[in-house]
Amino acid sequence: MDRHGLIQYRVSDPVNFEIDEGGVLYNIRPLDFEHTNGEYLLQIYAEDQGMLRSTRKQAVVAAVIRVEDTPEPPYFDADHYDFSVSEFAGVGSYVGTVVARDADLNFDRYELRQVNPPGMFAIDNTTGIITVNSANFQNIWEFKFSAAAIDKTDLSSTVPLKVSIIAASRPMYARLTWLKDENTHKPVFSNCEDYNGIQVRENQTAGEKVVIATATDADHGVNGEVTYSLLNDFDSFAIITDNGNGKVTTTRKLDRDREDKEFFLTVIARDGAPKEALQEACSFKVVVEDVNDNPPIFDQPRYEQNVATDHNINTPVLRVTATDMDALENAEVTYTLGGTTEDLDYFNVSQSTGFITLKKALDENMAGKKTFQLEARATDKGAPPMTGLVEVMIHAVSSGNLPPTVVKQEPSDPSVPEDTSEGTDIVVVCAKSNIPNNENVYFTLLNGNTKDTNEDGTFAIRFLTESERMCPGGSKGVAIYLAMRSLDYESITAYKLILQIVNDQNARQDVQIVVDIVDVNDNAPLLQPFDGAIVENSPKSLITTIKAIDKDITPAYRELEYAFDPTATDDVKRKFELNSNGQLWTTQELDREEVNRYRIPIQVTDGKQGHKRMTIYWIMVLDINDVPPRFDKAKGVYSVQVPESKVPGKNTGINLVVIDPDIVNHNEFQIVNGNYEQKFRIDSTTGEVSINKELDYDDPAHDRNFTLLVRLSDGANKMAETYITINVTNINDIPPVFIPNKYNYTVTENIDCDKTFGKVSAIDPDLPPDVYQNISYYLPIEELKNFTINNSTGEIAIRGCLDREAAATRGIMTLYPHAADEQGTGHEAHPAAVTLTINDVNDNHPYIQSPDHSYAKFMENTPPNATKNLTIMLSDWDTLEHGCPCTLAFDSNTPSDITDKFKVAPVEGIASQYRLWPLKMLDREAQKFYEIPFRTSDREGVSGVRYLTVEVGDENDSPMSDGSSTIKVYNYQGQFPPMVIGTVYVTDLDDYDVGDKTFEIDAITRSGVDTHFDVDYNNGNITMKKGTPEGTYELKVKVTDKFRNETAIGEVKITVVDLTEEAVMHSGSFRVAGYTTHQVFEQQGSATSGTSLYERLKNEIGRIHDISPDNVDIFTLRDVEGGDVDIRYNCHSSPYYTASRLNGIMLARRTELNANLNITLKMVNINDCLYESLSPCETTSCQQSLRPNITSPLVIGSDTTTMVGVDITEEYTCDCGALEPPPSVCYSGFCYNGGDCIEVNNTLTCKCPDDNYGPRCELKSARFERGYAWYEPLKVCENATLFMSFDTKESTGLLLYSGPTVLKPWSNYPRDFLYVFLENWILHAYIDLGTGTIKMDIPIEQKADRSFDYTISWNDRDIKFEVVNCLGNTTTDSSTTCKKSVPLAGLNVPSHLLNVGAPLQVGGVTAMKPFSELAGSYGWTLTPPIVDPFYGCVLELRHNDYLYDLNSTDYDKNTYKPCDAPSPARVIVGKESIVIIVVSLLSLIMLVLLILCLARRNKKSISYPELDGIVKETIGGTDLEGFGEKDMTQYDLKLLRVGPDGYLFNGQEERRLPDVADDTLQKRAAPLAQMPEGLSIGDFISDNIKKVDKDPSDFDDVRHYCFEGDEMSIASLSSIGSGGSSDSDTPFDYKNDWGHRFEKLNQIYGRESDEDEDSDFEFPNIPKQRKGDSLRQLSKTKSPASSPSQSPAGVAAQRSMDVPPATPAKPKAKTSKESQQPEYRESVNPMATYDTVEGEESWC
Repeated sequence: MDRHGLIQYRVSDPVNFEIDEGGVLYNIRPLDFEHTNGEYLLQIYAEDQGMLRSTRKQAVVAAVIRVEDTPEPPYFDADHYDFSVSEFAGVGSYVGTVVARDADLNFDRYELRQVNPPGMFAIDNTTGIITVNSANFQNIWEFKFSAAAIDKTDLSSTVPLKVSIIAASRPMYARLTWLKDENTHKPVFSNCEDYNGIQVRENQTAGEKVVIATATDADHGVNGEVTYSLLNDFDSFAIITDNGNGKVTTTRKLDRDREDKEFFLTVIARDGAPKEALQEACSFKVVVEDVNDNPPIFDQPRYEQNVATDHNINTPVLRVTATDMDALENAEVTYTLGGTTEDLDYFNVSQSTGFITLKKALDENMAGKKTFQLEARATDKGAPPMTGLVEVMIHAVSSGNLPPTVVKQEPSDPSVPEDTSEGTDIVVVCAKSNIPNNENVYFTLLNGNTKDTNEDGTFAIRFLTESERMCPGGSKGVAIYLAMRSLDYESITAYKLILQIVNDQNARQDVQIVVDIVDVNDNAPLLQPFDGAIVENSPKSLITTIKAIDKDITPAYRELEYAFDPTATDDVKRKFELNSNGQLWTTQELDREEVNRYRIPIQVTDGKQGHKRMTIYWIMVLDINDVPPRFDKAKGVYSVQVPESKVPGKNTGINLVVIDPDIVNHNEFQIVNGNYEQKFRIDSTTGEVSINKELDYDDPAHDRNFTLLVRLSDGANKMAETYITINVTNINDIPPVFIPNKYNYTVTENIDCDKTFGKVSAIDPDLPPDVYQNISYYLPIEELKNFTINNSTGEIAIRGCLDREAAATRGIMTLYPHAADEQGTGHEAHPAAVTLTINDVNDNHPYIQSPDHSYAKFMENTPPNATKNLTIMLSDWDTLEHGCPCTLAFDSNTPSDITDKFKVAPVEGIASQYRLWPLKMLDREAQKFYEIPFRTSDREGVSGVRYLTVEVGDENDSPMSDGSSTIKVYNYQGQFPPMVIGTVYVTDLDDYDVGDKTFEIDAITRSGVDTHFDVDYNNGNITMKKGTPEGTYELKVKVTDKFRNETAIGEVKITVVDLTEEAVMHSGSFRVAGYTTHQVFEQQGSATSGTSLYERLKNEIGRIHDISPDNVDIFTLRDVEGGDVDIRYNCHSSPYYTASRLNGIMLARRTELNANLNITLKMVNINDCLYESLSPCETTSCQQSLRPNITSPLVIGSDTTTMVGVDITEEYTCDCGALEPPPSVCYSGFCYNGGDCIEVNNTLTCKCPDDNYGPRCELKSARFERGYAWYEPLKVCENATLFMSFDTKESTGLLLYSGPTVLKPWSNYPRDFLYVFLENWILHAYIDLGTGTIKMDIPIEQKADRSFDYTISWNDRDIKFEVVNCLGNTTTDSSTTCKKSVPLAGLNVPSHLLNVGAPLQVGGVTAMKPFSELAGSYGWTLTPPIVDPFYGCVLELRHNDYLYDLNSTDYDKNTYKPCDAPSPARVIVGKESIVIIVVSLLSLIMLVLLILCLARRNKKSISYPELDGIVKETIGGTDLEGFGEKDMTQYDLKLLRVGPDGYLFNGQEERRLPDVADDTLQKRAAPLAQMPEGLSIGDFISDNIKKVDKDPSDFDDVRHYCFEGDEMSIASLSSIGSGGSSDSDTPFDYKNDWGHRFEKLNQIYGRESDEDEDSDFEFPNIPKQRKGDSLRQLSKTKSPASSPSQSPAGVAAQRSMDVPPATPAKPKAKTSKESQQPEYRESVNPMATYDTVEGEESWC
């Protein structure tokens, strides 16, 4: 928990590690290298604290702790061993056992060391058992030596041993008393009195030494080890135990001036007895020593006094007083005066009293004029001294201006007891004014700067009334009284009060009055509680001396008396004695078994009434070992049964219960008899009996029953003995054995079908041979194809028929049947070997052995007589008696075309050999291959057809012509190295004439293409260079046939697509049967494109997923064993479809695809982890990962079509954790859902939008409103846990389904499934791991406003289902109600993995086969019910440590993310509402029409008196700025004949400009429009557009504008569509699409409907072109008179040169916001290939 209590940390391995509140990780035990391979893989969790787990937010980070191996010596399981043995023990007697272990697992031996005399004891170097080796102990009663444990590297460790010899002649209770230390003494402070008054200096930093208290304990060992503590540390002191002493130190700075004057500390000394420790207390006073850290402070901030000019010299004028808060010398003050020399001549000050006296007579002239300015200084006697200053002003006045004088002070030495009550008069002071005829006197009691100068107003004054008559005549007075009852003699012993007296002439005098405080007995003594102890049976003893604290200072008030409180019992008074000085004694021996603790109430008093104080002292009676132990036969377990399989070190279950009233005892258990071969050992301390050596029930002589005698000794009293019985039971620990283990059988192929041919038999050595052996037989999976075995009898049968030639090697098969006891769940026998000889039947006709592969070649254009004969050799797979000699001849169905061209005849003199030769000259161009059918027969006449493939060899004899081909390159992340991507194709019937040809890129290829591609001059291989950008390239290659002296152009269209990592990882896969990669690209018939399976697959996949085939990428094809091909593809709109969606939909619609393409899908989702029979990890966890190979891409294709794809390797990891180590550098995609990656100390974290997200911003919650969502399937894990948190709005709903969605598509498709749903507030879970369907139910609280957390876990043992706090009552028995556990059903090869290839469906399921049909198809033993989809929120979904991102689905329905996302609005309209809406709409339409008609009638028109006839023909819409700026051509159609130089073609006048460019023809300017009030420009434009539209004859001017101005180009009508905003082929909206340059005008004036369109003429639909479709390479020559900076033409030329030669790839799908913006397209000059000439008109 952190310091705010908000975050709690935990670690996945709490056994070895601990994480504290601040997130710091510690190891809490030594780390182990050997059993962890040097690595601990941890998960660190940080979780905030909520009421329910579902409401908590959690972050997790992976941590890897690597442990360096160090050689470690063996270690013992105890730090010392104490054994005892009788003095009469003989040689071989058992002494004890030492046990050592070696973490490096290379332990070697034990040995004894330092045994004296040598040879007295011996040790078994393997078991560690110590025995007596000499019968003569030589009167030595204690032996001390050591045992050593040594590993194979000679590293060793030792442990001390002590063997005590028990003397049999002494009484038992005394035998070991001297050997065992008893805790009979308590600690004693011998110098406690010396600590009283110890001093410690103030202002020292924490840790200052105060005192070292020492207590001694006469006991030995731990009983004599003393530790110290403080009874009260006053938040100022601490004590530590250091070498037997108690070191008291300060924990803060002490300030004596602020109440830290003295402390009363009590140190407790406690011994180390493990059970009942003894303790003693020492109380003393600590005095804080003063440091001179305060300067003297004057009691007034400023002194001012009048002095008469006739004041007598050497008499006081006034007194200054200063006080120092320090003590002793540091508080002693001396006074001095400062000032000018002139002023100091008149005054001096007493150093001790502070009285300032006049030392020189004053002059009368000084009166009223002279003021003496002095400075009084008070200096203390500290080291160094400190000084305080104050200003003193003395005014000289005339003799008549004397200050008042005190005439009476009663009493003269006032004192007051500290307990005086408020309002009590302390002293009376009377003064006369010294003004004739004026008795007025004024008194003020000044408050000084310290407490003892009345700083806090402890004292005040009151004026005396005339009636009190306490002052002499002519004077007035005041009484000083106690204003606050705050007197404390222990703090302030005297107050120095300053009384200021003033008369009406403002002459004043300050009088100091010292009031002494008298101590009274006002502090009662304080007793501190104390727990003491005394050992039982002790004689009269002093337990402790009680000391109370009395804070009074007067010694008489601190005389304390102690006594028992009246509440003390008679028993206490009888057994204890308390002296008046506080000594507490026992009066007799105490027996702990009678009373173990006494409550002693003690009171103390200082003699004053009401000052009695009482506290409780608890005195513990400590135990000594004085009662013998005995065994409790009623409660203990003394007889057990132990299976023989129990490993050494395990407890047997014996429970020895001992009755011993003593607490202090030294119980030691020993097995003294019956322990054959030391099979058992007993813990000498606890009595736990465990296995010491392996047991074997099958050794009947000794290992079946043991009766052991156990002896117990407490070390001081009589020993106790008892017998224990251990019966060893038999278990199944020996595997079955086949008898015999080899079998031989014979069968006949094709005859012995579905027949039992033999039997194997095994026995279980654990069972008697005459009982049922309970053995189950089975065959390996690969043998079940042809054979079956009866599980109970072992009978083996043939499945179907055997084919000797196909299924056997040389007619022999070997089977390896298995057997397991306990009905197949126990041990497995070593397989038997069954040799099966298969007799031959003549069921095969001869085959062509030579030529190899039944293939031969004859060259074309070769005369038959010049052709070498082909030799054909025959053979037969049957045995010799059924095989050759064999014959061969043309089959009767051989076409005449073959028999006319070939002849076959036997080779003379050689059986089974024939020769074949052509009868005519062959022409490859007429036919490339001949499949010749021969009928072959063996010696018994068994015959059949064999085919020989004859290829006609190629010669370069056919003409060559132009050809075209396409290559599509999927360039993974743009990282492909330079590579050959295909070959140039030209039309040529010859196949092997490449050596006669040369290839070079033709000059007509667009500029820049050759920068990305090379063509090999000799073979036409096309190499794509590294870094080729995405796009479409057209490569034209000139091919020259040197042999035939011919030339042709091979045109290659290359499309390069950058394939991202996302495209690969989000890919689907399937396997097509009976195809090779080459056949996938072959065109059908004579077609050159569009008919290959590759192209048809793209179309069909696009149709299935409802996207364009262009959005389907098939980028990997790989041939697999068996003649099939694996295909991997992706689909993308925006973004890529997930793999779960692709595979899920493909599996559901595979039959549709099979039918449409006439193919067979053998597998969807190629992942061997899903099939336990194929899994490379067998029965352990399995994960698949895709590894693209960027160094060796796939190149596949036919003559005209080539695909360069990514070679994807499916790698498998037998683990369920992360496949890669945690990254240390941020990268795109580390944080999901827009989270920001943050790197701190090489650790990545994510900053997420809010608390709805996980550590990597996985969205944790989603709301389901009777819909569903697909997610990636669960990983295949051997120890799996699925956690889901949810809340529900309804009592029933489907939460999760992971399993098949279609009927069994192929035989080995996994049957596993997991189904969780809620029905009537009961949570159901169905799960099938291949071992049978299991159902578990847990009722939950019927409450819709809470969340529920459930967990399902499974492994190879059982399946567990738990709902946390399922019924909302924490007191409910969760083990029975909220938790369920079902063991897995056992089979021969039990399955415990959940193998599911279909998507994980949450909240509901999509359209799929009903569970009733699925159950029948897959053999589920239970049929799950169908329930409604879920309505509620999934708050978290986790599989093991993988947190599902609920936003990662792309296939869902009625799913809203996160849980609190708003729902779309729904409007439900009834019949009545529909009628009302319809009527309202009709009324609204009528109203709008009426308003439009009225507006039309009042519409004003524009007056253009001079415009008619001038501008009529060029009003239209355009996308480019500048259209219509000079839009008057006077019906001049010559604009269509403008050349590239800007002048007319074929004009009657040479180099004439068109009218629109000839300013001289513009006779008059267009008049300004007269705009009627209230008419807008938009109205004007709309009216004129309509006017022009009505006159089709006006459309005589076609222009293509590239930029501002009226320059135009001809020869291309593509400009009509140049303003479009997309690349689609849809018709260009020439009336409404104003283009992006006039977007603002379009928004203001654009037409929103076609309601006003009334033109009789319609433009044709003109498809727009892509950018660059009409580009041609520009001439590199430029006119010297023109430059890009001088003319638009130059700019256009420069722009054209910068355009890349390739057609850009289609842009990626835009976001909704981007799609609203029109896409900019550069205008293209269709005649850019013309040479530029001087004076050219500018082109785009």
